[in-house]
Amino acid sequence: MIFDHIPLFDFNHYFDTSKPFYAHLKTNEDTLNYETLEAHLGLTLDYLEKLWEAKKLDNVFENFERSLVDNLSASAILLWRELFYNAIYTHDLGKTNPNFQVQKMSNENHEKTMSNNSNHSFFSALIYCNHYLEKIMNFDGEDQERLFFSLVFNSFIISKHHGYLGGFQDFLSKLSSELFSSENEHCVYYRELFGQIPQSNTDIGDYFEVVLQDLKNKALWKSISWIIYGRFLYGLLVSCDFYATSDFMNKPVENFGVIDDIKKYRAAFNSTPIYETIQHYQQSKFEKCDDPFIGNEINRLRCELFLEAEEGLTHNSEELIFFLEAPTGSGKTNTSINLALKLLEADSRLSKITYVFPFNTLVEQTRESLEAAFNYDRSILEGITVVNGVTAIKKVKANSDLAEGEWDINDNKDRVDYEQSLLGRQFLHYPLILTTHVNFFNTLFGTNREEVFPLAHLANSVIILDEIQSYRNDLWKEIILFLQDYAKLLNMRIIIMSATLPDLGKLSLETTPRIPSLIKDSSVFYQHPLFKNRVNLDFSLLDYDKESVLEKLLEKIIATSLELANNPEYSGFKNKLLVEFIFKTTTLEFFELLQKTMNERGMDRQVLCITGDDNKAERKRIIDKIKSGENLILVATQVIEAGVDIDMDMGFKDVSLFDAEEQFLGRINRSCKKKGSKVFFFNYNNADRLYPNDFRKQEKLTIKNEEMQKILIAKDFSTYYDVVLSEINTAKEANNEANIEKFARETLWNFDYPEIQKHMQLIDENNREVSVFIYQVLEDFDGNMIDGYELWSDYKTLLEVTTLNYAEKRVRLSEFSEKMSYFIYQIPKFQFEHEGQIGELFLCRRDDSFFPNGKFDRKAFEKVKSDKLFL
Repeated sequence: MIFDHIPLFDFNHYFDTSKPFYAHLKTNEDTLNYETLEAHLGLTLDYLEKLWEAKKLDNVFENFERSLVDNLSASAILLWRELFYNAIYTHDLGKTNPNFQVQKMSNENHEKTMSNNSNHSFFSALIYCNHYLEKIMNFDGEDQERLFFSLVFNSFIISKHHGYLGGFQDFLSKLSSELFSSENEHCVYYRELFGQIPQSNTDIGDYFEVVLQDLKNKALWKSISWIIYGRFLYGLLVSCDFYATSDFMNKPVENFGVIDDIKKYRAAFNSTPIYETIQHYQQSKFEKCDDPFIGNEINRLRCELFLEAEEGLTHNSEELIFFLEAPTGSGKTNTSINLALKLLEADSRLSKITYVFPFNTLVEQTRESLEAAFNYDRSILEGITVVNGVTAIKKVKANSDLAEGEWDINDNKDRVDYEQSLLGRQFLHYPLILTTHVNFFNTLFGTNREEVFPLAHLANSVIILDEIQSYRNDLWKEIILFLQDYAKLLNMRIIIMSATLPDLGKLSLETTPRIPSLIKDSSVFYQHPLFKNRVNLDFSLLDYDKESVLEKLLEKIIATSLELANNPEYSGFKNKLLVEFIFKTTTLEFFELLQKTMNERGMDRQVLCITGDDNKAERKRIIDKIKSGENLILVATQVIEAGVDIDMDMGFKDVSLFDAEEQFLGRINRSCKKKGSKVFFFNYNNADRLYPNDFRKQEKLTIKNEEMQKILIAKDFSTYYDVVLSEINTAKEANNEANIEKFARETLWNFDYPEIQKHMQLIDENNREVSVFIYQVLEDFDGNMIDGYELWSDYKTLLEVTTLNYAEKRVRLSEFSEKMSYFIYQIPKFQFEHEGQIGELFLCRRDDSFFPNGKFDRKAFEKVKSDKLFL
């Protein structure tokens, strides 16, 4: 460990320990058990060493050192290490506050002071800062400035370890006044005097601002490295503190959920039929043996892409971020798994794989793909874990005869270790994780402890970001700047992949290394007839205005369905049509109109509908019908564009963003086996409201523009994105609130973590929607019947239970969350009649009047509930 010979703060020397100090207490069979402060500080360091070893963090710390203090003297660098190490060790020194001992620890050896202030985090920071200030002032020049800056910054992190990352300027002001007070009644046991450095020479706030301004002027974008440094220290501190506390209150934490045997994963992956066929194909190119893809050109293409991406990774082995651009249906999931395994094999420090998706549907779909990709090896499957808001916390077995890290797949209370189960979710103690971009961004930019807990576990990891073009593109520049520094500092390998992948490297700083593409020339695949001509595009419906287009669309759908049924050229088709609108309201209205028209004309077509309001069971039921059925029409919102593995014959789409058009095309003739599949584009709803800050919503960048139509037909996404990225760069350089340098100077360099979190939010939380729980009896994903009202009652009862420990309650509540997702709908915020409320969740009985045709209708709900309220 890099800190093996670093001096440790001498607690017994600097504190009067004639009276015991306690850090925690617990009740065991009506007996109070105390943990001494010295024991807790030591145990915190023990967990730092355990986590450091498990995650192999020496290289990560050295990355921070090179980035932030590389030009300092050797003695200054040693003190910088000491500052970091002891920031974690001294984090609870403020618990020597007599008020904390009396009020929080029931410690009768101490007496309260006049203030009654039992805070300990700030006083820990105060003691830490005071202890090291004189040592730092013995240095001069840049050594002194950088050490002083780090000391104050570390002190801020210590002060926040029981709260959230925020209020740096307030902390700085308070530190300046408290550090030079003649006495401090909360630190009466601390044997060093405060303010030993003359205040006139060392006004903390003023001096910090001078140093800060100098750093800012020398390297504006070094701010990101300091921001990440603060989050890394905070994450380590709160994690090790939490682990140590859990150790005392419950039991030791042993399993950090890392991949410690990459050979097992590689062997499982290599034993799958897909990989064996790829190996056979590769061998056939150099030896005289049968080509396994004779008559199967699509699989040949997938194999070529797989091998080229692997070769691209080998040629760019020193890079940290990679682009993988490939057409829909080209096997990106299997390719990305192979790449992740290659990266882990090449660097023994890497020990975790995390897949990040914009949609939960993609999470579920990829989980199934991963299980197949690892040949259903049980020892691997147990570690593949979905982490999102609708999946229950994975339960860890409690019985002692189990292997370390083995997970329980049965709901057996006697065999569940709830504390370890909750820790696993909070800290991502899983070797292979599938999560959403919201969760991932919370870890990168969130401010509360639980959001930052997993950060150290992302170090030395492979991160796979899928469909990154779906992120807010007014944040693309900030995203790539942060990802590049996170990768460099935490030794992360990041694979960014999509069918329509913007070259985000063009948004980087000029000094930043390029981001290589693993496919030398993606046009080779996009221009291949199987992908390029898989779907023909028809723009004729764009000639009609809003008043007439729905009528023309309806007739075109009917005519197309009849042609598929009667024209011999389409004998291999199953007469499956997909119609997509932008908004739910329009989707439901057209769904009803289409059903009515089909019935009136006596056409034997099943008309189905999917929107974002459908629960998981309903969505699965519909998709299963689509996959196995024929003679059907699906009307959907944009929720169908990604994460839904369906293969339709023909499509009809309302114009939105350019990327969305290509995503939609991926649902048509997905198998590439049909000839004559077509997509008709029309213009009905305006997408501006859905994408308020998106550069791509400009009409010149949509397929309303004939030039964009040509680009979509040619699959020339680089030309399209050159325009988009140029506009983003121009906007970020403008002299207004969006200016990127203004963000660096006024937000990053002020360490305004709450403002950073707000700035980097992927979803606008000011959408003024509320959640309503509409109860009924329905069938879940696995075919079990759930009584919604009974579920609500049980959930409410569990919330009110006070006898369960915190961990078990959290785990059981997460199980409810998964089931309750079948009944929860988002509606615009308005006053409405309801039968109960838990927090921001409202209870209502199902009424068929707001489920016309079995689909939830927001407008109908609003009308029914508003009318009832004002009767």
